[in-house]
Amino acid sequence: MSEQKDRSKNPYTTSDNGHGDLSVLKGGLAIITGSASGIGFALAEAAVAHGMHPVIADVRQDAIDVAIDKLAARADQTGVDVMGCQVDVSDKASVNALAAELKRRFPDRPISLLACNAGTGSGGSVLQGSEDDWEFVYSVNLKGVLNCIRTFVPDMLKQNAAGSVMATASQDGLCASASLYGVTKHACVALMETLHGELQGKLTSHVLCPNIVATNILASASYRPDRLGGPGEVSDRQKYIGEQFRKHGIPPSQCAGEVFDAMRDGTFYVMVEAEPDPEYVRLEVSTRMDSMLNGDRPFRPHSEWFKAVFSGSD
Repeated sequence: MSEQKDRSKNPYTTSDNGHGDLSVLKGGLAIITGSASGIGFALAEAAVAHGMHPVIADVRQDAIDVAIDKLAARADQTGVDVMGCQVDVSDKASVNALAAELKRRFPDRPISLLACNAGTGSGGSVLQGSEDDWEFVYSVNLKGVLNCIRTFVPDMLKQNAAGSVMATASQDGLCASASLYGVTKHACVALMETLHGELQGKLTSHVLCPNIVATNILASASYRPDRLGGPGEVSDRQKYIGEQFRKHGIPPSQCAGEVFDAMRDGTFYVMVEAEPDPEYVRLEVSTRMDSMLNGDRPFRPHSEWFKAVFSGSD
């Protein structure tokens, strides 16, 4: 758990943005997008451990089925229900359909956690990314978060129960951006900052900004819907870097653990550091802020570990 912070200068004094005791969330729904694998699945595991009923929302039905099977034994032990639903967060109608189904099946259960975790790592550079690349990455990484927030948060505000909202961004949302992906993650952070101000403590809010995580995010182009250009080819280079991510990246369970710590103690920017690269995300943030204040150009500080992961050297 993070150390208690001085919030005396925070204008939103009605809340410290944390629940203190996460047992207040027990018995509610945990709607987690992109939760059939990676960080999302780890968030679902943590939700089960805290007595919440996870909703596995993902674009892949086969992966949803596998995730539910993996959670079944622990869910039985803790007495929670696990629901799976195929959802495309970039499609507002698909998100609305999820909301309608949850109201039909669980009319009396509050939403304890909305985790807007679904994301895509494809897209490439600003100049070389195609129109389809731009539309796909924007539609998932930003519009997908917005679709979920606008669909579920109004009901959460009316339910008279404790709740938390989080979104998965990236270190790329805090440092000098270097890709189409980074542009959308900066926008995701800005969206969550704006939401935090609007909530004024009625729900807790958090944005996850980790270093490299051991997930399959670089393969997400293969799930691109037809209306956004259809499945894209994952290059050999992307496949190789994906292998490096899974080999060297932060365990998704660490990200989930720090998110739940943040829900308890009030941290908004959840900067998850890699053990081989301690404090690098914070260095990226301070470097960017110093560049702004000192009139310098944007750049990222050097990281030997980051370079080794992308180059494949151990």
